[in-house]
Amino acid sequence: MLMKILDTPWLVFGTVILLFLSACTSLRPADSSTPIPRKPRSSTSSSNVSSLRTNVIRTARKYQGSKYKYGGTTPKGFDCSGFTSYVLIKNKVDLHRTSAAQAKQGKKIRVAASQPGDLIFFGSRGKVSHVAIVTQNNTDGLKVIHSTSSKGVIEQNITHSDYWQSRLLFARKILE
Repeated sequence: MLMKILDTPWLVFGTVILLFLSACTSLRPADSSTPIPRKPRSSTSSSNVSSLRTNVIRTARKYQGSKYKYGGTTPKGFDCSGFTSYVLIKNKVDLHRTSAAQAKQGKKIRVAASQPGDLIFFGSRGKVSHVAIVTQNNTDGLKVIHSTSSKGVIEQNITHSDYWQSRLLFARKILE
C-alpha cells in the first residue's frame, strides 16, 4: 500500500515539502542572546519613567554599528523591528517582533509630542514599513536610532531628511 502511495509523484513531493516546513522551526537552535519578553514595568512615577527612557536610549546606543540583517534580532544583525524589540525587551518592556505589530502597541501620539524612547513609524499610503526609537525631539530636531538596510544601526537627525520626512507616519508611546 505504501509503495502505491509513494508512486504518485505529487504526493511524494507534497509529503517532502510538508516535512521540510514542519522541521524548519523545530530544528533551529534557540538563540540564547535573544532576551525573553516580559511585561511592561508598571511603575509610572516620573523619575522611573525618565530613568527607563534614559536606559532604553543607552541600551540602543550600545548597538550602534551593528550590521543590518533582514529578519535579524540579535547584535550579530538587526532589521528595524528586530532592533526595537531587542532594545525594549532588554529593558523589560514587552514589544512585538514586527513593525506592523509594534505600530499597534502603546498609545498613538503626535510626532511633535514624541519623547526619547517613543517609537516613530515610517511607510507609505498608511502602511508601516520601518520603525525607529526617538533619542531626541527638541529645537535641534528629531533624532532617532534605527537599523537601516544601508548602514545598519545608526543614530541620525531626520528633521531635514527628505527621505525620512516623506515616509513619516506617526509615533507611539510605548513607555508609560
